[in-house]
Amino acid sequence: YLLFGRDIRDKTREELVQAIQSDQDAVEIPLFIGVDEEGGTVNRVSSNPNLRATPFRSPQELYAEGGFERVRSDAQEKCRLLKSLGFQLNFAPVCDVSQDPEDFIYDRSFGQGAEQTAQYVGTVVEAMEEEGMGSVLKHFPGYGDNADTHTGLAYDQRPYETFLESAFLP
Repeated sequence: YLLFGRDIRDKTREELVQAIQSDQDAVEIPLFIGVDEEGGTVNRVSSNPNLRATPFRSPQELYAEGGFERVRSDAQEKCRLLKSLGFQLNFAPVCDVSQDPEDFIYDRSFGQGAEQTAQYVGTVVEAMEEEGMGSVLKHFPGYGDNADTHTGLAYDQRPYETFLESAFLP
């Protein structure tokens, strides 16, 4: 069960916890309650000031501030916040390889090459696993320099070798 910004916006901590618990109480088989909390431009929970003073920052900003150690600590903090609210699944991290600021996905990506992006993904997933939070690797096999699929279809014209050498690594 995926909650969007509209489901979280303006709720207090207590209201959100109660809403999630109410969903769980309504079913026999426990739900995976998920959310998109990537950091940067996609923050469904931390954009609500009732739940966190400031939104989580982008992976690019975190890495520039403190390398993979800062990326790890941020992932851990996200997991702890999400778990405290009743979430078990975060639709993160973004695994797309994008180094061009003109790409649709660039602002949401790690912003570096395939090897570094793979290390970023490994760091985040490991931290999430340690914290007991499920992760979703997206957007397989990667946007690259393609159009926004939220608004239409994208036809990926990259040669297969590009996927082998780049997009598939993370």
